[in-house]
Amino acid sequence: MSIFNGKKISPNTLRFISTLTICLIVISVLFLFTNALINRELSNAMERYHLYNSNILNGYSKAVQYYLESYKTSLASLYNEKLFNTEKPENIQKYLHDKKPYLDSDFYELCYADFKTKKVYFSQGCVTELQTFYTYPFDINSYQWDEFYGEGTLEPSFIVQKVVLDEKNNLIGMLAGSVRLAVLQELINSIHIRQTTSIYIQDRHGRFLVHPNPDYIGKTFIPKQDKYKIATSILISSLTSGITETENENGENVDLFFRKIPISGWTICLSNPKNEAKSILRQLNFTKFSILIISLTALLILLFLEMHVINAFYKNQLIDTIYDPLTNLFTRQRFETLAERQMTHDQKSKFMLIESDIRGFKFLNQNYGEEAADKIIIFYGSLLNKIISRYHGIIGRGYADHFFILLKIRSVRTAMSEFHTNLNELTRIAKDYEIPFFPKFGISFVRPSSKRKVSIKELIGQASFSKSTIKDNMILPYAIYNDRLLEKINEEHFIESNMEEALSNKEFFVMYQPKILLKNDKVVGAEALVRWKSSSGKFYTPDRFIPLFEKNGFITKLDYYVYDAVFQLIEKRLKNKEPIVPISLNMSRNHNKPEKFMHEFLEIFNKYDIPPEYIQIEIIERSVMDSSTLQEITNRLHQAGFTVAMDDFGSGESSLNMLTKVPVDVLKFDRDFLNSSMNENGRLDEKSAKFIQSLLDLSRNLEKQTVFEGVETEEQRDFLRAAECDQAQGYFYSRPLSENDFIEFIKDRI
Repeated sequence: MSIFNGKKISPNTLRFISTLTICLIVISVLFLFTNALINRELSNAMERYHLYNSNILNGYSKAVQYYLESYKTSLASLYNEKLFNTEKPENIQKYLHDKKPYLDSDFYELCYADFKTKKVYFSQGCVTELQTFYTYPFDINSYQWDEFYGEGTLEPSFIVQKVVLDEKNNLIGMLAGSVRLAVLQELINSIHIRQTTSIYIQDRHGRFLVHPNPDYIGKTFIPKQDKYKIATSILISSLTSGITETENENGENVDLFFRKIPISGWTICLSNPKNEAKSILRQLNFTKFSILIISLTALLILLFLEMHVINAFYKNQLIDTIYDPLTNLFTRQRFETLAERQMTHDQKSKFMLIESDIRGFKFLNQNYGEEAADKIIIFYGSLLNKIISRYHGIIGRGYADHFFILLKIRSVRTAMSEFHTNLNELTRIAKDYEIPFFPKFGISFVRPSSKRKVSIKELIGQASFSKSTIKDNMILPYAIYNDRLLEKINEEHFIESNMEEALSNKEFFVMYQPKILLKNDKVVGAEALVRWKSSSGKFYTPDRFIPLFEKNGFITKLDYYVYDAVFQLIEKRLKNKEPIVPISLNMSRNHNKPEKFMHEFLEIFNKYDIPPEYIQIEIIERSVMDSSTLQEITNRLHQAGFTVAMDDFGSGESSLNMLTKVPVDVLKFDRDFLNSSMNENGRLDEKSAKFIQSLLDLSRNLEKQTVFEGVETEEQRDFLRAAECDQAQGYFYSRPLSENDFIEFIKDRI
């Protein structure tokens, strides 16, 4: 017994008090810590809320900007300086009438305002007085945007205007095209993301060009509540960008995000209900309350466990080491123990080891939730167990969706025949499940003829490796470990064991694939590509060693080796006053430290006497580097005088966004653009051709040079030439060439 305040206290009571005290302290600390985390999460959530809406608004702004740029480009294509300076207005009017069908279809009217005759000549044939049009000052170096809101039958429109100057740079007229505001509304509607979000576009005077309610078109807006009256549409249109709390036309409190559209001076606004931001606060406050309730509940449970359950728990603690608590199958540890025991007992028997998991299980877990994912695992486990029980096999579950099966078999052929039968049944049932899923399998075998004993861990490793070779091949649901896979492992081991020696022995060599200027078929550059011929005479293609070198980091050494070889060639050609063209060098995605890369790169470059304009660095948009690192490397290369190309452009996930951050000089389009554009007749698909044309137009507007890889046919060459692509590279012109063949190739072509 114990003494406390002069009274005897039983050990159980003392243990209860001590446990209660410790639980209260732990839960209090946990609650305070969690509260601090939630407050920080609240701050982060609001930042993400503002960033998310700002990014959405930025996307809308870029979409509208792109449309307006296309109108500007379309109108510019119509302008003929000589015609507008020398011809009579009537002839210009006829010219507009003839050219209108070839312009952007969104232009429903073209006109020419002649400041000499003070008349406006419309492409449809009518002529009106100039009146009060074009009375405000114009910037003669830019395009103008004006808006008018029709009366009667005239639709609300905006006008794209280009000034017309005479030989002395005096303003003599205005070329204009009219576009219905409904076009902008359709654009906004086509990319609308959330029902609760409203998008507005205001002109420079605060009048609405786009509004969910057509009655507001051409009008300004003043909030009714006194505290928001200052946030008028007129005021918003005078600001560059920002976020403000106000009310919308329905009297609802909203967060208004706004920014200028650079090309036009218009303002695009995103209105989001204020209750969305408030719901974040409510949810987090509810979380705080829930944590308090859960903590108190946990306290009671802990006390209950302390008093009644702990002893029973310790008596049964071995259960989880035998059976998986989710599926009631064996755990992997227990599976390996039983499988190893059976293989040791029946050393003269054949065995089949199967490892199975579910394609894209991580995706299912993220999209349907953990509970639904657990149900899939339980269902799939029971399905496998039902099939395996027919053959008296052993089955266990590893982590997540991984299952392991060991079967004693008579022959490999019979086992695979039965496997195919069961696979068809299993696949059909899995496809009909409430959340369809697709399993895949890796298979390995043990034969009595094996020279050495194979452990269960080795078998699992072999099956797992074979399954990894399937990747995302939906046609092939299984793979068998065999000598071919073993050869691949051995080859990778050989490559890694010999790569350093091969580099020292100069077994790696550089080949050059010419780049052709499409307008005249002259050679204007080349790309340096590395190849490997071992001392034994075996030739290794890049796909066999580059991915491995990227994994183990050796690729950076190989890059510098290639750079040095290219610099030697260029210096030798320049010293001998022999022809040479700029060479592109690939920069591996492993170079993720700009300062280190530039130091080592320039250390090699400065050993040679060659101008930097003979070198171009190709970066990869799918690099593991983030955009800020790519931007820093690009800026450092520019400062040193080198040009930079973005290789395989369009094959990544955020190409357009990347262009706004990384100031490259050249865009190299991935060969898949052309391959996927060819139809079954070997001709360019019309839709794909239009898409490629739009990409080239965009590149030209961004003042980027363009290079297309993988040009293999005359038709592809002619299409790219007509689309005004700058350069091409591919087998149509030349395969990668050895140094001597490359020098011979360029002699008469530059």
